[in-house]
This record gives sequence, C-alpha cells and structure tokens, in this order.
Amino acid sequence: MQHEGSVPHLAPWRAVVLYLAAGVLWFSTGNVVLAQLVEDRELYVVLLRAQDYIFVLVSGCYAGWLLHQARRAEQRRVAARNDLVKSEEQLSLALDGSGMWDWDLEHLRHTFSQGVASMMRYEGADFARDFRFRSRIHPEDREMVRKQARLTLKTGCPFVVTARVLGFDGEYRWFEARGARHLDALGKPVRFSGIISDKTQQRQEEERLRLAATVVDNTAEGIVVTDAHSNILSTNAAFSRLLGYEPSELIGKRPSEFKSGKHEKAFYDDMWDSLHRTGHWRGEIWNKRKNGEVFPERMSLNAVHDACGKTTHYVCMFTDISQEKEREHQLQVMAHSDALTGLSNRTWFVHELTRLVESADGRGENMAVILLNLDRFKDVNDSYGHAVGDEVLRHAARQMQTALRRGDAIARMAGDEIVVLARHLSRPEDASAIAESLIQAAGQPWKSPDGFAVVVSVSAGICCYPQHAQNAASLVQGAHAAVYGAKEGKGGSNLWCFFSENMTLAARERIALESRLRNALAQGHLQLFYQPQIDIASGSIIGCEALMRWFDPVEGMISPGRFIPVAETSGLIGPLGAWGLEQACCQAQSWRDQGLPAISVAVNVSLHQFLLTDIVGCTRKALERSGLPAECLELEITESALAERPDEALVVLRNLKNLGLRLAIDDFGTGYSSLAHLKRFPIDLLKIDQSFIRDIPQSADDMAISHAVIAMGQSMGMEVLAEGVETAAQLEFLRQHGCNFYQGYFCSKPMAATDFEKLLRGEAQRLMQQGPEAEIFEI
Repeated sequence: MQHEGSVPHLAPWRAVVLYLAAGVLWFSTGNVVLAQLVEDRELYVVLLRAQDYIFVLVSGCYAGWLLHQARRAEQRRVAARNDLVKSEEQLSLALDGSGMWDWDLEHLRHTFSQGVASMMRYEGADFARDFRFRSRIHPEDREMVRKQARLTLKTGCPFVVTARVLGFDGEYRWFEARGARHLDALGKPVRFSGIISDKTQQRQEEERLRLAATVVDNTAEGIVVTDAHSNILSTNAAFSRLLGYEPSELIGKRPSEFKSGKHEKAFYDDMWDSLHRTGHWRGEIWNKRKNGEVFPERMSLNAVHDACGKTTHYVCMFTDISQEKEREHQLQVMAHSDALTGLSNRTWFVHELTRLVESADGRGENMAVILLNLDRFKDVNDSYGHAVGDEVLRHAARQMQTALRRGDAIARMAGDEIVVLARHLSRPEDASAIAESLIQAAGQPWKSPDGFAVVVSVSAGICCYPQHAQNAASLVQGAHAAVYGAKEGKGGSNLWCFFSENMTLAARERIALESRLRNALAQGHLQLFYQPQIDIASGSIIGCEALMRWFDPVEGMISPGRFIPVAETSGLIGPLGAWGLEQACCQAQSWRDQGLPAISVAVNVSLHQFLLTDIVGCTRKALERSGLPAECLELEITESALAERPDEALVVLRNLKNLGLRLAIDDFGTGYSSLAHLKRFPIDLLKIDQSFIRDIPQSADDMAISHAVIAMGQSMGMEVLAEGVETAAQLEFLRQHGCNFYQGYFCSKPMAATDFEKLLRGEAQRLMQQGPEAEIFEI
C-alpha cells in the first residue's frame, strides 16, 4: 500500500530520467547493435529508418502504462481516504454511544467525549467543568470505585467497575467503566483513560430476567418448556417436586414419558387441535409421577411463535389438584352424607324420596317412610357424655343398616332421628313388620371398652304412600307426627304408630300455640305466681320462687308443661325468660319499698335460656332497671344444663356470681351431673327434686337419696332446699337430717303477687309479736 501510494509522487521525474536514459542508450548503441544483428543491407537500411519510429512507439506505450498506474494509485488513495473517514465516523459514533474519558494525572485535568455528556443527560456548555464524577457516584458504590481505581493505578490491572451514577436529570443510572493506566518513560502513571457505557437498560433487563427466573423457580406451578417438536428443553423446581423427576432425566425426551394412560386418544387429539387453532389449551388432565402414582392436574399449554408466526416452543404450566379434588369429593360426601353416622343426610333423602315418589306414581308402587326416634337419648348424653352418646347413635345406625331389605334407603334426619324408606310393599300394613325389625336391631346393646352396656329404645312413626300422603314433604311430615303418636302410645304398638290426620292436627296445634304465646307475651296475658320458701328451723319465710302462669282469655290457664317446651323449640324462651326475670326483680323490690320482710326471689332459668342466650347481660339489666340488690336474687339452674356443657356453664356461672347474686341447682339428682364438675361450680344452694320427696317416708330409697344430698350439700358448704313438701312427716324427716329450707303445698301453693304480699304482711306481724330479739332472715 505504501509503494502504490508513492507512485504518483515519483512518476514525473522517474519518467523523464528513464526516457532520457533510454533515448541516449537507444540512439548511441542502436546503430552498432543493429549492424551486428542484420547482415542484409536493405533490411538494415529499412530498420535504421524505422529506429526513430520504434523509439517513439515504445516510449509512448511506456508513458501510457505510467498514466494507467498513476490512475490506479489515485483510486486506491481515494478509497483509503473514504475508509478512513468512515472508520473515524464509526469510532466517533462508538465513542458517543459508550463515551470516552481521560484523566491527565500530571495536570489533573479530565477530558470526556460528547457521549459521556449525553449519557449523563447534560445540557450545559462545559461538561468537564460541571461534572464532578466522585460526588455523583452512588454512596453505596463510591468506596468500591475508589479502591478499584487505586488498584489499577498501582498495579496496572484493568479497571473494570459497574456503579450507579447520578445524572443531571436527578436519576441514578448504572454505568460500566473500563480503563487502563498509561506510564511515562520512567514508569510513572501519567494518564488514566478508558470508556464508559450506560448499562441501565441491560441491568433492568437482567433484573427482569432474574426476577422471572426466580418466579419460575419458586412458583408452585410446574413448568416445562419444549421445542416445536415437543422435546423437553427445561423444567423448573416445582416440576421436579410434583413429578419426582430430576431435570436431567427428561431433557431431550417428550412429555409422553409421564402420560397417565387414563385418557383416550381423542382427548389428546382435541387438545392439540385447540392448541394449533388458538395457540393455547387449558383444562384438567391426569398425569403420572415417577413413582407410578397417577394424579390430576390443572394444566395450561401455550404455543410460542417467532416474528413470522412460526411455532418455536411450547410452554406448559400445571398444578397438582389432588387435594382440591379430594376436598370436592369430601364436600360432595358431606353434602349428601351425615358426618357422625356415615348415613345419607336429610337433603339426600328428601331428594331421593321426591324422585321415587314421582316415578312411583305411574307404577302404582306402595312405599312407606319410617321415622325412628331414639327414646330418652338426651339421658344417655347427660349420663355418659356426648362421646358415648355419639357411639351409641352410630351403633344404632349400623344395626339398622343390617336390618334393611334390598332396595330400601336409610338416612339420618337430625339429632337422634333416623329415617328409612321401605319400597315395594305388598300392602301398607307390611311397614309395621319392617319397623319392628328396625326397632329390634337398634335395641341391641352397645358395649363400651370399659365393659358397661347401653341399651336404647326406639319409637317409629310410619307414613305410607299413597295412602297417607302423595309427596315427599308430606310423607316426612306425616312420619314425624306419627313418632309423637308412638311415644304417647296411640299406635297399634308401644313402639310404632301409623300416621293419622289427628297427628297433623296436633302438630298444627303446637304451631298455633306458639303464635298465641307470642301474642300473650305482647298483650300481658302472662303472670308470675310466687311460692314461699320456708326456713325449717325457724318456720320463717326466707324467700319465694317465681313461677310463670299463662291465663288465656279463651282457654283459661294453660299449663307451663304445654307452653314452656313450645317456647324452647321456637326461640321464644329468650324474651319470655327476660320478661319473667325483670318482673320478679321489680316485684321483690316493690315489697322491699313497702317495708315488708326482706326476702330473696328465686327465678328458674331454662336450659335453652342458660346456654343459648346472654343470661348474664339479661340479669344485669333486670337488676339495674328494678333497683333490687343482687344478693336478693337467686337464679335456679337445672342440673341438666350444667351437665350439657360443663366448661361453658362454669364460665357463665362465674360471671353471674360476679354480679353478687345467689345460684341454686334445681331438680338436683335428676341430671346425672359429675360431682367432679359440680364441686367446681360456685353454687350456694341445692334443691332436692320433688320426685325424691314425694314418697317419704314410705320409700327407703328416696329417704336414702335425700339424706345423701343433704349430707353432700353440707360437706360442700352449700345450703339445701327440698321441693314438693306436702306432709308433716316429710318435713320432720328433713328437719332431722339437717335440711335448711323447704317449699311445697304443706306451706302454700303458688299464689298471685297480691296474695303473697298479704302473706308477707302476716309474716311481718308475726315477727313483731315475737319481740325485738326475733331475727329476720335475709338471703
């Protein structure tokens, strides 16, 4: 390139010298050489004459060749100049894109290319003056850059750092600087220069890729990527966890390695058809783990296309839905099954009964709904606890299942009720034999691991299709009504009873009674009667028990035995109990305001009221509204209420006791409560149930029980009151054994508030006649 480039400069004088030398040589030696070479005289003359022309021709050709060489050299110089300009432009662009910096260590001057100013978003006139590199480095990166720069200047190792630098727009960006030191002849660093590149976008992209990779690796969904031919390229950690394969075991293989075999070819054909048409497929599929276990997946399969729309990859994401399927199955089972007994539940039974009744209409099939109710099952729970009660109920259900005929259906309706659908009856009367078979099976004793046995009796109500009812709801309702008839001994057996219209009338009467009770509460037809409580030692009235009475304008007095159960089952017991409690407190305070003897008033609290309402809040409100001192109020809780939920009862009793009132256990001895629980309760008074008092002194057992209750109460620091005392002999027995108080017809029947007020006035006069030393007992 250098030789060719120099030709144009040397060609003029070289051409002249060469031309003169050739001319002298040609003309000086031409004649001699020509004479020696040509002997023919004529030819010699001809050549001699042509010698000048030949010289001119040869020199002309030489001159033409020189011109051609000069032109080629010029073209090469122009091309080289263009290449140099282009290279300089490319270098300038590269420097502007990356940025060049130079640090003159001797004069402490910085030089930057225009690219550095652009990257720093500088819009001023003198970038080198305004740019302070060290102060613009991010504080967290500043020490790292300083150490690397010192290391490069000291050792000569390449300077390569990536750091955040604050631009003139107020934002930090990532920059990569590469540089080297330059030494003088003595080996002293004189310059430090290099290039700087904006890596912000690259770092952001790397961060996005890192985040995406982290998400893929940590997602709960299994992910597998294949090429366009379904060869596996990569998997994530969840894939290995869900299927049990290591990535190396499947790379290069096809997803058919973990096919479950549960799907037909048509399933996969539809899947691929959807994938090819729409680019994706979503659905549920069964696959197989490495250990051979087949499990369900929810899968999403997507095709990845290039810029031309050609499929390059497939991405499959899936999640194990085994637990979800199991939950769905459990919910389905729970929706149609009873959790305790394993039988079908009411919803399933009614649905199945409806279906069978609709289909039986055309076939003329006789069927019967037999509702079986365990008698006094509550006593089992109260006596042995709910755990034993549940086992007894399960045992009865299993026994009934074994007694079923082929084609019959069984379900648990609610609580202690089990229903059976008896099909294909020859005549309705045949249902009684089926009922007796079921009753006998349910009556088989259940034996506990401890060796004791529990036997339950069963009452059955029978409602026949189509004789008694023609739809599912009426059949079930009729069987319910018939159960009450069986319990009341209205059927052809003491154990079962067929449905009759009278039973429906009784059910309707209970509904009507509930409606009338609501009106009675609103219209003031309810009253409180009071029965005195007597101190056995002194004979003084120490308190009274408030008893609710219903005086209907049409029917007259309605027994509490009729309306209290209706109030409990309908939810009226809450407002009814609150009304009675407030009325009793207001009446007791009224007597106190009149200066009558200070006595306590005892109010019964129903089992449902105690466990299902805010009895503490209700009592507090009654005391506040009436102004009655809390120590003058006594709440009577049945023993069965304490045995039902002893832990909850303990909390409620403690809260009541904190109000300052007295607590009594009513009907003690009938609820089978645990003494271990009883001693924990803050009880002030035990009331012996009248069933143990009624046959004293004729019944030795009742006397023994009453004596035991009195002794137990005294040993536990409680007072004892006997209910239902009707004779002097009963009272004398109680006095001899240390009973504290009594109430009953021997003293007085329950009476209206006005009559009880007269009784109190008489008591006050009697005490005044006894003298100033007489004591008025306050509880």
